[in-house]
Amino acid sequence: MRLTSHKGFTFIETILTLMVLGGGVLGVLTIYNQNIARANEMEQTLIATSLAEQKLEQILHDKKYQLYAYVIQANYPTENLLAQGYPGYTRTTTILEVDPVDLSTAKNGSGYKKITVMVQTTGGLPVSIPTLVTLWGEDG
Repeated sequence: MRLTSHKGFTFIETILTLMVLGGGVLGVLTIYNQNIARANEMEQTLIATSLAEQKLEQILHDKKYQLYAYVIQANYPTENLLAQGYPGYTRTTTILEVDPVDLSTAKNGSGYKKITVMVQTTGGLPVSIPTLVTLWGEDG
């Protein structure tokens, strides 16, 4: 009886190996694709947050140099930010004089203004940043 030894891979072993490797590559590519989508989403959120903070800084500057009475809804209309180089971004500012007890109920003459800046992107989640300004620190 003669035993022969065959070295190498069979066709079935090669096909199975390629299937396992293909599945692994497909999994890695799927994760890579999801990470790219998340990175784009995070970039949009970061830009929207920066644009909202920029508007808040402008309002705080106006409060300091134009005074509290200047900080009203009419002075901060909704903006389409295309002209500033941000296509698809819209910035909305809401100013409401509120009751100092709960900071949400409207109350004229209270000396507390709740300012909310919201930036919306096309297809993205809105970013909203609220803050509060008061009459404190004014000379008049």
